[in-house]
Amino acid sequence: MEKLLWRLTDKYAPAPPAYSVASRPTWFDHAGDLVVVNSPITWETPWLTEGGFSHQLPAGSHPVYVGSGAYAPLDEDPEVFWPSVTLVVIPLAEPSRIAAADWNVPGYHDVHLIEDYAVLWGDEAMRASLPHDVDGTPSFVRDARSDIRAGGPQDRQGYWKNVLAACE
Repeated sequence: MEKLLWRLTDKYAPAPPAYSVASRPTWFDHAGDLVVVNSPITWETPWLTEGGFSHQLPAGSHPVYVGSGAYAPLDEDPEVFWPSVTLVVIPLAEPSRIAAADWNVPGYHDVHLIEDYAVLWGDEAMRASLPHDVDGTPSFVRDARSDIRAGGPQDRQGYWKNVLAACE
């Protein structure tokens, strides 16, 4: 799996001097499993961007790998680092089958750039997050932001939060 993650990184966030709109992660971690009850699942920045990516995923439990790093923001104190997730991979097949796939087809180059935060969720989880704060964001986003910042850049397993939204 590690080899596949870095192969995907080389494709979507190549090392300099290659140009990339995505930041190259420093490391990968298994962030947990995405449990899909029904599809579609959407990766988006709700209420900040227009839409996101929706995917039809099979029901079941799927591992989620997160590529992340600590980066100094431009034009700010170079000693201050922000934790940042730069790449998310949810393999739906065996790594060897994914590696053997033809990546030079339309749609495989799409990148969903994130503004501030992103959420991976289904429609029921989105509805379960209501009502939202005055600024329009779900309260779990505010809480996750606080937890992530409190951990600091040395807490690399804390650059994301898994939130369980109970749905009826």
